[in-house]
Amino acid sequence: MKHPLTAALQGMACLLLVALQQPALALENAVTTPLKVLVRSEDAKFIGSKVGGLQVQVRDLASGRILAHGPLQGGTGDTAALMQEPQLRGRSATVGAPASFDAELALEQPTRVEISVTGPLGVEQSVQETALSLWLLPGEDRAQRPVILHMSGLIVDLVDYRVSAAGLAVTTQVTMLCGCPLDRDGLWPVSDFAVELQVLQDGERVAQQTLEFTGVENEFSGAVQLPGSGDFILQVTASQHSTGNAGVFQQPLRVSPAAQQ
Repeated sequence: MKHPLTAALQGMACLLLVALQQPALALENAVTTPLKVLVRSEDAKFIGSKVGGLQVQVRDLASGRILAHGPLQGGTGDTAALMQEPQLRGRSATVGAPASFDAELALEQPTRVEISVTGPLGVEQSVQETALSLWLLPGEDRAQRPVILHMSGLIVDLVDYRVSAAGLAVTTQVTMLCGCPLDRDGLWPVSDFAVELQVLQDGERVAQQTLEFTGVENEFSGAVQLPGSGDFILQVTASQHSTGNAGVFQQPLRVSPAAQQ
């Protein structure tokens, strides 16, 4: 006759063995499900390596389990297909192997997932997040028919600034979220954008000035008079009239009396 403790230990061992075998059984029943994720900048091209790429995460909404994650890298895609040719139903704009995140998921059953994206990672103050949820079916190829997310916004970055007796002079760069260029006569004409320099102190706007296109791709500059010395926030805002795309750059600015002499 078995000792009660021995029987209990054997029972626990059996339960542990069954638990350890579950992933293997699940893996045997799982079906490889290809997935490709792309992210397009509103009114522009695909976001990728040019602006530091994006981080992608695919999560099972029922269990919370992370099914896949990693960087999204690559090019911005075919300009003509994305920006110049008619966008007809059933026509793919993903020609030219644009930036993507590729994964092969092991799915046993229809699974509702959340795909979340963070970036672009190359310019800290332009990083955004977006996500969508959808059903994925085991074996259903979502690489040939990829999932495309969209991000709104503009990248605004400071090139240079100088403080002198004449005031604060600033040069900034503004691009679409994919890094696509702003120019006088390009696909993204500077006439469609407003760029403004603002100086804040204690939460109040103490100076502002429209920044003008310099003639150099993406570049805007201008200057303002400062009300005196002290601690300020240098803020540059940019907006696109036709879409509402917007971006902001902010930086603390300490001005000493000596800097204004």
